[in-house]
Amino acid sequence: MKRFLLPSLLIGILLLGCFSGAQKPKNKILFVSILPLKYFTDKIAGDIYKVEVTVPPGAGPETYSPTPKQMMMLGEASAYFSIGYLGFEQTWLENFKSTNPNLPVFVISKKIDLIKDEGSHEDHAHLHGVDPHIWSSPKTARLIAQNIFEGMMQINPANGDTYRKNLKSLMTEIEKVDSTVTRLLSNASSKKFIIFHPALGYFARDYGLEQLSIEFEGKVPSPRHLKTIIETAKSENIKFVLIQKEFDKENAEIIAKETGSKIIQIDPLDYNWPEQMIMIAEKLSTTPQ
Repeated sequence: MKRFLLPSLLIGILLLGCFSGAQKPKNKILFVSILPLKYFTDKIAGDIYKVEVTVPPGAGPETYSPTPKQMMMLGEASAYFSIGYLGFEQTWLENFKSTNPNLPVFVISKKIDLIKDEGSHEDHAHLHGVDPHIWSSPKTARLIAQNIFEGMMQINPANGDTYRKNLKSLMTEIEKVDSTVTRLLSNASSKKFIIFHPALGYFARDYGLEQLSIEFEGKVPSPRHLKTIIETAKSENIKFVLIQKEFDKENAEIIAKETGSKIIQIDPLDYNWPEQMIMIAEKLSTTPQ
């Protein structure tokens, strides 16, 4: 009887492939909805996990659709951290769960005093009339950080000491941002500002300000609404018009020209959350020339 012998090198390669496959750990990937949430999650997870963001820079979280590549990567993810009320989440979170039934999904807005149905905050794209921009205030950021920490402890308690240490460091950073914003806004000449998309509702509420939205119910403003905003700005001496970089400046420029206000470009969806919070406070605290 003939005996067929594989070369020893080939046998070694096959064995190595079998053992490496058996020992290969599951990808340590976390998914989050938006860049500011990635910032907080990066700070707490450290280098233990790679954090992927669903909505990329320049895209709108109200209408974004995940790419096929992102949907494939979700199958390898250890958890998904969501705001819970963003427009795209209404459609896609259930899809994520049904496609990946074993994927833990953590809604990090729990325990936060949510803004609901407050006129200028109302947006047809927002789930249940809730203002989803909870990351826009250092005061709510504390709870976001705590919620992410609790999620990490559920999926990977073995590294709890690291997450606890990272949370403490992040909380110290948030406290510094809160203190700086409070100090800057104490010098603000006006407690009201105009903004295209009402993304600073929690920021305004927590620091005694009021935002007036150019966008109305998630839509381009009507001439009547623009007129109301202009009249209010003139009568109450509002000197700032804030606009996010992803929106058209045309209506903001009309209001600024009619009222002598200053346009300020902001990016609440930027990854560098501390820098954005402090920059917004600095701009609102200055006296327009």
